[in-house]
Amino acid sequence: MELLVAILKRVIGLDVHQAQITACAIIEEPDGTVRVEQRQFGAFKRDRRELARWCASFAPDEVVMESTGIYWKSPYAALEAAGIRAKVVNARHVKNVPGRQPYQVGI
Repeated sequence: MELLVAILKRVIGLDVHQAQITACAIIEEPDGTVRVEQRQFGAFKRDRRELARWCASFAPDEVVMESTGIYWKSPYAALEAAGIRAKVVNARHVKNVPGRQPYQVGI
């Protein structure tokens, strides 16, 4: 059996739409347990600032955002103002990575 080791211990994924941003943080604790936190934010300026504060509170190794159209620009700017450099990705490219196993959250 192959043992998988996390390369990044603190990651956040954002799904950005016109009126809503869905965020999921996956955090590996020092004892090896994994904590998953999900939250939704609105698209107003105050909501984007709150998103940036929420993300910064995790001190993430990586923040990745998927967006429809141009809606990524304002959240990206809010994250950048908080000192977080996010990566904007194409959802089709991420979903079609060979061997990718989706992280299952107890939903």
